[in-house]
Order: sequence, then structure tokens, then C-alpha cells
Amino acid sequence: MAGFATRIDFEGSGLSRPLAALRNMRALGGNIRPFMEDAKKVLLDSTVERFRTGRGPDGIPWAQTKRQVRQAVGPAGPNKARILYDTGDLLASIRADTGPDYVEVGSDGLKNPVKALANQFGSHRQTVVVRHERTVTRAFGAPLRRPVTYTVRGHGRITNLPARPFIGIDKADEANIESAWERRLIATFAEDRSNG
Repeated sequence: MAGFATRIDFEGSGLSRPLAALRNMRALGGNIRPFMEDAKKVLLDSTVERFRTGRGPDGIPWAQTKRQVRQAVGPAGPNKARILYDTGDLLASIRADTGPDYVEVGSDGLKNPVKALANQFGSHRQTVVVRHERTVTRAFGAPLRRPVTYTVRGHGRITNLPARPFIGIDKADEANIESAWERRLIATFAEDRSNG
């Protein structure tokens, strides 16, 4: 994965009871990849849910965007658009991978790796804005009769983007993974008894 990810290794912390059961199962020669697929589904579902609800791991709400704050006090009322959902590119960048003893969920960052990292961790740094053309269609909240295009000279700018984490593992994820693994363990041993 080219971007960044959160990874649960087979030897990871948390999930102590099901991990112990998986270690025992692996020692007996059992295939634990299906368990990793269960964890992948739980983590992908919770990551997508974070985009829908605008909350990071552990339910912490994402900071509103400047546009939402501006529109919340304007004549149009609050902005109903969801945070980090303007183009859908960031959500579409979410990928997951499993191996024989790990699950990895993250953003591939193929379209815009800087955007993915900046939103996950926040960004407070100096950036360079190159010379470019800008077209203005509104001024002081009113539409202009004709658009005005002008050249913006290159300049420096400080970015102040708050972190809006969308990748992570919280207590609910751990509980859901533990439940999924326990169900699979019970089903696995039930199948073994009926075949034996």
C-alpha cells in the first residue's frame, strides 16, 4: 500500500482472548486467513462509517471545515455536505489487505497522498502557492454580471488543517473483531465435530 495504513498483526496487542485461540489454532496447523478476512471486513466497515458520520476512531467528531462554519452563519443556513466527502476521492482511496497473519487497512493515496496524510494527521506547515489564474464569479455574497479573471502571484502560505483521522482501530472495532473471530472459532470447531 503506497499511502499509509493501520495494521493488526497476528501477534498484535488487544484482542487477547481470540488472538490466543488463533495462536493455538495455528500451532495445530489450522488456516487463520479467514479470521484475517473477518477483521478486514470489520475495519473497512468502520472506516466507511467514519466518513458517513464525520467521526474518527473512538467517536471523536471531526472539526468543521471553514466553508461549513461560514455557511452555518450565512443566509443559506448550515452546510449539509459531509466533511472529507466533497469529491469522494479520499473514501475511494481506502484499501485493505490481508495475509496469513495480518490485516492492513489504509489509504492508497494514489490520487492525492498529501491530502490523505494531511487529513489523517493534520497539517501545520509552510506551503508554496505557485503563480496561477483565478476566476471570480461572486463578490460580497452577490453574483457578478461577468466573471473576472486575474493572476495570483506566487506566495507562501501557512496551512492549518486540523487532524480528521479516518483510519484507526477503536474499542468498538476490537469488540466487533473479537465477536467475529469467536463466531468463526465456534463454527470451525462445530464443523470439525460433524465431520469427525
